[in-house]
Amino acid sequence: MNAGVQIIDLKAQADHRPVYQVVLSNACAKISLFSFGATLQSFVIDIPGFEKRDIVLGYPDWTNYQQTFAFSGNAYMGNIIGPIAGRVANAQIPWGAGTWPFTPNEGPHLLHGGPNNFSNHNWKVKHTPNAAHPTITFELEEKEKFRLPGGLRCAVTYTLRETALDISIETFATDDTIANPTQHCYFNPNGHQGSILDTAAFIRANGYLELNTAKLPTGQITALSGENQEGFVALNPLYDGLDHAFVLNAAQNQAQLLAQDGFRLAFSTNQPLFQVYIGGQTPFVGKDHTNYHRFSGICLEQQAEPDAPHHANFSDIYLSKDQKKVNLLTIQFDQ
Repeated sequence: MNAGVQIIDLKAQADHRPVYQVVLSNACAKISLFSFGATLQSFVIDIPGFEKRDIVLGYPDWTNYQQTFAFSGNAYMGNIIGPIAGRVANAQIPWGAGTWPFTPNEGPHLLHGGPNNFSNHNWKVKHTPNAAHPTITFELEEKEKFRLPGGLRCAVTYTLRETALDISIETFATDDTIANPTQHCYFNPNGHQGSILDTAAFIRANGYLELNTAKLPTGQITALSGENQEGFVALNPLYDGLDHAFVLNAAQNQAQLLAQDGFRLAFSTNQPLFQVYIGGQTPFVGKDHTNYHRFSGICLEQQAEPDAPHHANFSDIYLSKDQKKVNLLTIQFDQ
């Protein structure tokens, strides 16, 4: 693979700006991104000793991602999620002396930012040609469309380092506001055509958030046990409907996915938890004419606790004017 950054004008428009595909590549890996949703479409790793594989699920064309928002069961495939990831009870948050309402999109509740969110907007593209590694940044600034209480700027930077991909989601408050973004890729270390049930999954966590029948946190944490010598807890057997927020207890390398042939992915984040999810389906055919099913991939969404504003023991996801927060994730082939 040749190293570099390729920016392709797809000769289409969304949100009154051009839609781009961006390809970052080096000798060992190549990723493809779309400006629509700041979306990771593919992550191909080619390492001696292993079969070449694409480890993320995706669609063949950017318009497929746009079309998914016409369906209530959207899988948010590869998108950047925000401004608020996960669920917020009754689509409102405490604000000042009262509450701030959002537009509900899952019954009475808010999911992944609502009907208008980071995932269904076309981001601006900013190239840094002198970066040490192939890098691209997508930028978005909105207020009214997301019904936020104050203005928010977001920049998502993808950096490809040998067999590692760094994702940095930076939010900056232009007014007092709120933000808890994440990425929503579906990973499979066996390759995107495989089954995640053929994967061994491990996490370093003290426990996971207890949920009520609406899949909202109760505020309680269910303890985990059974750590191995490296502090990992096995999540196997994986199952349809796994959708839990695991409270992490390590500074890095907090999760691993191990393929049948020994190909291992390691996940590191600066966020307090991984929301681990299996079960997304899509009405669209995926890349390489692949028909994805409920066990095609697994999400590991790095973020603060869902519904955090309603629980005093959860993270503070409010931002004061001029405050900046950076959400980091690294996905790395681990020998």
